[in-house]
Amino acid sequence: MKCTVLILCSAFILGGCVATGRQTAETNEQLEPTVVFRPTAGSYILSCLEDLGSLRSKEFNDYFRAAEGQLANGSDEDTLRFICLSLSVKANYKQFKEGSEALDHYIVDHPDDRKEMVGLRGLVSRLDQAKIARWSGRKKMLDEKEELEGEVTTLQEEIKKMQAESEQDKVRIQELRNQIEQLKNIENIIKNREHGS
Repeated sequence: MKCTVLILCSAFILGGCVATGRQTAETNEQLEPTVVFRPTAGSYILSCLEDLGSLRSKEFNDYFRAAEGQLANGSDEDTLRFICLSLSVKANYKQFKEGSEALDHYIVDHPDDRKEMVGLRGLVSRLDQAKIARWSGRKKMLDEKEELEGEVTTLQEEIKKMQAESEQDKVRIQELRNQIEQLKNIENIIKNREHGS
């Protein structure tokens, strides 16, 4: 009888522990948070840039005009789309600068996204500097090209002048040779007359 009571008590205690363990596990599962991914502004812009890669120039220009028109609505998504389009390789410098200004306004208006967007702003500034350096380098190269073309033109004119002078010198030399030959002939004629008389 003691043995039976002991077995029943043990079974009851063990059964209670198992039930308690099940309840604890169920409670833990209920307390586990569900992770919902909310894309950040920066990730939205980067994935948008990835999607733009296949656009043709005409399509890009159409999208940019549409985004520029929707920018006035003030929707965050419209602003981010506009910024994305302005960062595309197909955007001209004016479009790039407009997007850069929109990014500055977005950072001011969204302090929660500030840290991420300031990092993106730093990259945009570096890109702007690179574009300006490329533009100034190209301008400098074009200026040097014009200067070299001017020097080439001057040298070509000098060569033509020297060639003309060289031709004149050749003609003059030939005239002098002819005169020398004539003088030799005259001298021979005089010698022959002196020997003949």
